[in-house]
Amino acid sequence: MIAGLSVQVATLFIFILLALDFAVNTIRRMRALGAQNALSQQHAKLRKSKAFKCFLVALSLSTLLIFTRCVFRVAELSEGWDGPMMKKQGLFIGLEGVVIIMAVLLMNLFHPGHCMKETATETATAGQAGGKTWYGRKKRVVPEEIVMEDKTSKTSDKSTP
Repeated sequence: MIAGLSVQVATLFIFILLALDFAVNTIRRMRALGAQNALSQQHAKLRKSKAFKCFLVALSLSTLLIFTRCVFRVAELSEGWDGPMMKKQGLFIGLEGVVIIMAVLLMNLFHPGHCMKETATETATAGQAGGKTWYGRKKRVVPEEIVMEDKTSKTSDKSTP
């Protein structure tokens, strides 16, 4: 169990470091080139929205809360099943239950589906002009003549015996 939790802590730590590296490099690039030149403008409205910024904060906090829980579990189990940390219910409730509940609540309150509505709208609007749906697949375009022809043939079939 300790080995599995240690691997989880290590990979989560690597994820946190890579996410920080990405954020720092993005901010540096924006400062050097300006947001217009540094980033794709396809999702500019999304990046400026308060909901998206709140989502990023919630995701960061949730990640740190889960990391805290994992580190606590490694420390707790490293002392064995009869260790002093294993017998302290307050630590268990605080560092096992509360942190996970907080992480889940944060991600539910700032769910990506609610915080990134601009993405679906922007892509759908842009995609409609290019003949694609909002999720990138090609739309099946049926000429109006065929639609009108199909409607008239159905009505004429009903009228004939």
